[in-house]
Amino acid sequence: MARYLSKTIPSTSSFENGSRNGVAFGIKEIKELSSYMAERLGMPYDHSPLSFLKRRLSYIFRKHNLRNIEEFKQLLNSDDYLGRFHANFSVNTTEMFRDPGFWRYLRTLLKSLSISDKINVWLPEIASGEEVFSFLIIIDELELTDRFNVICQHPSLQKLNNIKKGILEDKNLEVNKSNYTRIEGQKSFNDYYTIDNNRFVLNQSLVKNIEIVHGHFLTVPAPSEVGIILFRNKMLYYDKEISVSCISKLISSLLPGGVIAIGAKEQMPDSFESGLNCLNIKEKIYKKHGFEIIWENE
Repeated sequence: MARYLSKTIPSTSSFENGSRNGVAFGIKEIKELSSYMAERLGMPYDHSPLSFLKRRLSYIFRKHNLRNIEEFKQLLNSDDYLGRFHANFSVNTTEMFRDPGFWRYLRTLLKSLSISDKINVWLPEIASGEEVFSFLIIIDELELTDRFNVICQHPSLQKLNNIKKGILEDKNLEVNKSNYTRIEGQKSFNDYYTIDNNRFVLNQSLVKNIEIVHGHFLTVPAPSEVGIILFRNKMLYYDKEISVSCISKLISSLLPGGVIAIGAKEQMPDSFESGLNCLNIKEKIYKKHGFEIIWENE
């Protein structure tokens, strides 16, 4: 049986000790809100760990100056508010080239790509640009930029538009530079960006092949002809049932021979392993059986 990361529910007291703007988020309140959010927005918030929901709801109530739960529910029925909610509820990636060993391996894998058709790369739940921009720099250094169409998907149109423009709000420049050095990049990291109004902006030549898809990936049709999926460490925010649904949809959209990366902190459910080859057990990178996507090292 596959081992999943523990999503232990904290004790009642650990929830009720926290209060934001006069709102005490106990287990009852969090379950009530997560069910309402799932019903209203059509997204599986009711399958997220309670500890995660408590942190994000506390942040939302504090940032949006919400006074009580009923006020929040009313706002969720306003299309004008939903953009703010989706932009602030999701968790951003904090570093470019996070887990440098993954990027070194992915670069080696991409070098072995042996197909002339353009390949779709899908990032199904991408809240900020770090993962996307890391991939774009890797393929630029391999001179493969025009071989890939990079599909970025998220419920927040604001976040997607920032990614399309190459913008990072949280720069973390020193960490990003250090990680780039650790992957043994070919250039100076400074060559890839400018700072505009205190925001990191990736060189526009790198973002020309980005396509954005607005909406949660479980609720809208998947893109077709996908050769690579980057879904690293996203199932931490879901229970086992929804994690299995996620993997099922992603693998179904993947071309035979295509590659999916789920992240070092995740575990591939047993029910899918028979249709996959594990390329890198540490980084949890798998290849779907078949040969529509060809790699020279096969």
